[in-house]
Amino acid sequence: MKIYQEIALRQLQKQTFIGKYISVLLIAIFGYGYLCVNSAEALPEFAAELEKDCNFCHIDPAGGGPRNRIGEIFEENYFEFPEDFDIDAVTEETKKVIKQLTTSLDLQTAFIKDLHTDGSDDAVASCTSCHTSVDRFLLMQAEVTFNAQASEHVRLTLSNNLGNTLNAFATVDAIPKHLYVKVGKFRLPFGIKQKDHNLLVREGYDLGSNKRDVGLELSGNAGRIFYNAAYFNGENVTAKGVPKGGLGTIGGQLGPIRAGISCKYEKTSDEKQQIEWERLVGIFATISYSGLSLEGEFNFRNRGKVRSFSVDDVDSKGYYFGAKYRILPQLTVAGRYGLFDPDRTVLGDAGRRITIIAKYNFMENGAISLFYWANLPNADRPPDEEINNKSMLRQLKGANQVILMSHFWF
Repeated sequence: MKIYQEIALRQLQKQTFIGKYISVLLIAIFGYGYLCVNSAEALPEFAAELEKDCNFCHIDPAGGGPRNRIGEIFEENYFEFPEDFDIDAVTEETKKVIKQLTTSLDLQTAFIKDLHTDGSDDAVASCTSCHTSVDRFLLMQAEVTFNAQASEHVRLTLSNNLGNTLNAFATVDAIPKHLYVKVGKFRLPFGIKQKDHNLLVREGYDLGSNKRDVGLELSGNAGRIFYNAAYFNGENVTAKGVPKGGLGTIGGQLGPIRAGISCKYEKTSDEKQQIEWERLVGIFATISYSGLSLEGEFNFRNRGKVRSFSVDDVDSKGYYFGAKYRILPQLTVAGRYGLFDPDRTVLGDAGRRITIIAKYNFMENGAISLFYWANLPNADRPPDEEINNKSMLRQLKGANQVILMSHFWF
């Protein structure tokens, strides 16, 4: 029990970021033989600090969604284990009572205030608004999730958010704790699992937290090594209309450090309907210890007939890194810097954002967060009339926003 008492005394916190060079260095140091892949973890810093896999606290072995009894205890105690926590007793208790059906509700609302207002019109603030005059309340999420234990080794998951089916998949424990098979509609497991759908680089590569695809996923771990592979439909239309995407992740954990590399291949179609490949690679790392969490991910993409690779082949890049510190069990502060350059051949199209966050868990199942988004102006930005992609105007010009968000989950 000594190890669990030590775990109970640790301060845990949510994810943040460490930059690309540190990520590469860590991977080289710990030599995990990384291939193309992604991490399967709900809150990476918790998994790193506890030195446990996601199924230690979650029903879904990939992490996220409803928690098991151990995870419930962890959450109820504001993401710490109580001093009298007895993992053996809790494990035996859960073995006796198998929940055939669990449900959860994740509700998020936000008030968005654009600091660059323009009183000449009645434009309404949104996550991508620019120079609005009307601030607004938004219902960001109202996701209901159902998990059914169909048998000892098969689970069914269904979630719906505001009328839109997000998840609809079955998970099979092919080799319990080592290999899980998921089939259906799910989130593609690329890089660090992020819940912030406004991360510049993730939205730029169409891998935001609200994105889903249909396919087959394999994931698991072997000792300190974790791995993942998926075969999916993809968003681009091919001439034959067959499944055309694949990705994989491999990584490892050493103490409080988790690091890995993901790679995603997807068929694309150019104007002449010539089918070629797009390759997206992401290197990531998470370090968590005693209330402090660092996190970072560097992504780059190249398109065409991908047979070889060099720096000159990279056509876009993006990265983010940051830190998070849990001041109190209920209070966390964080900061993050992110950049996304959609086309390296175009001068001035890169977006940069600094995000500052303060989050307070005022009740067992409720939290309030304050975000400040500083969308930094681009010194190489051309005049408005020369920008063809008008959705880029806001992040290029540097309009800032304050967002007050409430979050309830059951």
